[in-house]
Amino acid sequence: MTTAVLTPTSFEELLAVSGETARDLAGADQTAWNGHIVESTSAMLGLAHWDGTLYLDREAIVDPLRDLYEHAGERRPTRTLVGYRESLATLLHEHAHFLGPDDATQEAAREAFVLPGSRQLEEGVTEAWAQDHLDDYIHRLGIDKVAPGINSVSFSGYYPAFVPAVRRLAADLEARNSLPPGQVLQDLNRLTAAGQLPYLVDLATNLHHLEPFEADTRLRLESILRSGLAHLDTYELAPPGQAARHSLATANQILAHLHHETHTPDPIHPVPPKSRTRTPAAKPTPTRPPTPALTSAPALALTPAPALTPALALTLTPAPAPAPAPTATAAASQAPTPTPASTAALEQARAPHQTALSGIAPPAPGYAAANHASSTRPTRPHPTYTRSPQPRTPSNAVPARSRQ
Repeated sequence: MTTAVLTPTSFEELLAVSGETARDLAGADQTAWNGHIVESTSAMLGLAHWDGTLYLDREAIVDPLRDLYEHAGERRPTRTLVGYRESLATLLHEHAHFLGPDDATQEAAREAFVLPGSRQLEEGVTEAWAQDHLDDYIHRLGIDKVAPGINSVSFSGYYPAFVPAVRRLAADLEARNSLPPGQVLQDLNRLTAAGQLPYLVDLATNLHHLEPFEADTRLRLESILRSGLAHLDTYELAPPGQAARHSLATANQILAHLHHETHTPDPIHPVPPKSRTRTPAAKPTPTRPPTPALTSAPALALTPAPALTPALALTLTPAPAPAPAPTATAAASQAPTPTPASTAALEQARAPHQTALSGIAPPAPGYAAANHASSTRPTRPHPTYTRSPQPRTPSNAVPARSRQ
């Protein structure tokens, strides 16, 4: 379904139409975004929360987008254009996390996301697709006219440990299944974590066209994919070039294992060909209709641009103003002694994105200098998108998708 979206002429209008533009660009059936955006001041750039809320870093994302419209039509320095482009890339990436088919739910996606390999696959797909479609996204939003020259600058993107592997797998499966280039990545981006691995297994079972596959073969193929993709975590904090090389090598190993599995007959209790049936990939069972509740922002309520379908009411919650920093002596004298009870209360009081990101490892040496030297953004740790609770995450943390 295509929706008519007007070209935004302000920062507020940009946010209001950003989700529907991403959905239309992807050709997805629905978006789980609830129209609520929260400005954050934590160590992440953007976060697509499971409740449908979009978190955007104020300094790195929101402020550059405001600046973009404050200087609409002006020629801006290359550093500034790179900052605009990175902000829009984050916006598109996070909106892509919310996309899914009609029968998808956030509950089913969340359950699938914690399985081995699902996070690496979804983040790699989301980032690769956003990189490939950023220029089109910018054009549809009319930003190439608001910020002349924005399409002439570039940046390296994020997730070098995941993106090369996903691209390699997608390209190989396209070639072996006679699909047009880009089709697999486009299809994966329209699915949630509940449908992405089953879709790859479907393509993998088509690699050998002599006989249909039984259920246990599908399970073995899924196991190969999950274990290989999960292994990419090993390189997530490595320097970008090294991470990309290992990512590509891992994808080649996965493909070799898939090829061996689909071309090696099972010597134990072979099933006669006529009795074999292909088991279709299970679709996620909806637990409730995806009807997120809208919330009201304390400072800003916006009306999105007219559309052919009912549009969400956008709310933007500003980040809280920083409190004055106390002196070292005052801070030491006023700081209470942590107790188990107070620590638990603090964890409960934290915002969802804060608890979800607790315990993330520090960046690899030299990463920030290599990737942010030409940007107006503040230095960030190695980009990490987290939707699932990792072993080092507090037990009460809310799984979330984020760009750190």
